[in-house]
Amino acid sequence: MRPVRLFLLPVFLLASFAVAAVAFAAKPGPVEDGTLSVRDARAMIQLRMKGGLIGRFGQGKLTVSDSPTDTNTVVVRGAERIRDLNERTTVYSGTNIRFRIADDDRIVVKIQGSKINLSAVGRGNGVLDGWGNPSAGVYFDGSYSLNGDEYRSLPDRPTPIDLEAPTTTG
Repeated sequence: MRPVRLFLLPVFLLASFAVAAVAFAAKPGPVEDGTLSVRDARAMIQLRMKGGLIGRFGQGKLTVSDSPTDTNTVVVRGAERIRDLNERTTVYSGTNIRFRIADDDRIVVKIQGSKINLSAVGRGNGVLDGWGNPSAGVYFDGSYSLNGDEYRSLPDRPTPIDLEAPTTTG
């Protein structure tokens, strides 16, 4: 009777490891932070995200709608005009504006302007809309890299994006 037990033990252990491996592979992991990098843009960029972004623009306006909790950081330098739309939404406008924004909860940031440079890290979604117009002689409206992809020209129509790390297999 003993040889049968010794044979069943390795088979049982092997089957247990196989079941655990299948269960682990089937369970999706946590969503990781994505990235967005924008260079020399002439555009409208809107992000609804948890995370942070830092950047600057040459001319335009920045609208920030922060979460109702007190977990946010909004630092804006160089704004010539500041207007509170309501308790949670502020519009900053002018030239040579620099900003740093972070929130553990969801935050909505909209930038409309020229010479926009920014980096964002977090999870969420948004819209990119470059202001290129070949008929008006505007051929370059900036470039962007989303979630580690190669840089490419900003889309000339409002285009939705997802800010999250690409899923890896392996």
